[in-house]
Amino acid sequence: MKQKNPKNTQNFITSKKHVKEILKYTNINKQDKIIEIGSGKGHFTKELVEMSQRVNAIEIDEGLFM
Repeated sequence: MKQKNPKNTQNFITSKKHVKEILKYTNINKQDKIIEIGSGKGHFTKELVEMSQRVNAIEIDEGLFM
């Protein structure tokens, strides 16, 4: 089976307004430790860092590292 290029199959939510809108439906608090798999360009990561005690972000696409 032919491997797909991840760059052709990814979509990113980049609007801070939309990220905050999605995260308001979570129960994340300052005591939480979060593992974010597929952190992409870090748009959710930045908000999660503010909301929680710790965030471990994992991204395999080297072109997306912050």
